[in-house]
Amino acid sequence: MKLGIVGLGRSGKTTIFNALTRRTGESAPPGGQVVPVLGVVPVPDPRVDWLSELYRPDKTTHAQVTYMDLQGMPGMVESKQEYMSLLLNHMRPMDAFLMVVRNFHDPVLGKPAPGRDYRELADEFIIADLATVEKRLEKLSLEQKRGKKVPESERMMLQSCLDLLNREQPLRSDPRLASAPELRGFTLLSAKPLLVVSNNADEDDQLPELAAENADTLVLRGKLEMEMAQLSESEAQVFREDFGITESAMTLVVQRSFALLKLATFLTVGEDEVKAWTIPEDLPAQEAAGAVHSDIQRGFIRAEVVAFEDLHRAGDHNTARKLGLVRLEGKTYPVQDGDIINFRFNV
Repeated sequence: MKLGIVGLGRSGKTTIFNALTRRTGESAPPGGQVVPVLGVVPVPDPRVDWLSELYRPDKTTHAQVTYMDLQGMPGMVESKQEYMSLLLNHMRPMDAFLMVVRNFHDPVLGKPAPGRDYRELADEFIIADLATVEKRLEKLSLEQKRGKKVPESERMMLQSCLDLLNREQPLRSDPRLASAPELRGFTLLSAKPLLVVSNNADEDDQLPELAAENADTLVLRGKLEMEMAQLSESEAQVFREDFGITESAMTLVVQRSFALLKLATFLTVGEDEVKAWTIPEDLPAQEAAGAVHSDIQRGFIRAEVVAFEDLHRAGDHNTARKLGLVRLEGKTYPVQDGDIINFRFNV
């Protein structure tokens, strides 16, 4: 799961990136080049921690989220066209976007206008998608004139995209279009799930008016969160209590990222490793087995399943089994978030 962090100049997107990844400052690319910087963040999950205490494995592995930030962009605030070009080059493969909008006074830009900033960048996404869709439709039309057979389903989908974009609506406002297999290769920006983060001043915890259509929204005090990310957990907890912050930025954003992408976590346990696996919601058990290994998916027989809450109440696996809480499921069983699974297979 990869999310690209985007935002206009001086919005504090790298500050948010640092808060999430516990980094300090900004990378200094050689030769003044813009570079994509990746940060891998473990997903906080008390279920994994509890299972690790129960099984005492050699290794404990949490699920992970990867965030990407473009760094080394002096002057981007005056060069929106260049920024969008960089965005298109580096951010298209991302699964979703985390858009940072400034909601604090800046010595260069002055008072914040987060709603305007959101609309400005959202419009740029729509314009970029319009160019992509129009170019492809023109190519299909040319091929048709030359007597070539064009995929009609793709042409109809693209025309629907064009109609929606011309109404200045993001493609994610139509989930059918946004997830259409025929359009997946175009990596259209406005089709991707979007989390809009209002980057507030230290003392401000209120969400401003954003009018963010079909997007999730969240308030973070980026500078404060980045400072806390450099502290020990006990020091950070005192800091959070002073400012009335109940959860860290990492926890909040990771939770919202999962919800945004409609993901679920299943767990595998044993003496060697307790591990969390990330899959799409309601994925059939046989396909979920492929996340562990392709051989397990190919030779799938049954999935031995117990819900985490049932195991937690029972206290251990043997008791859960005696209480009838462990069950066998077939290939089509939709795996639920928190399922603990032992796959039976034969290759």
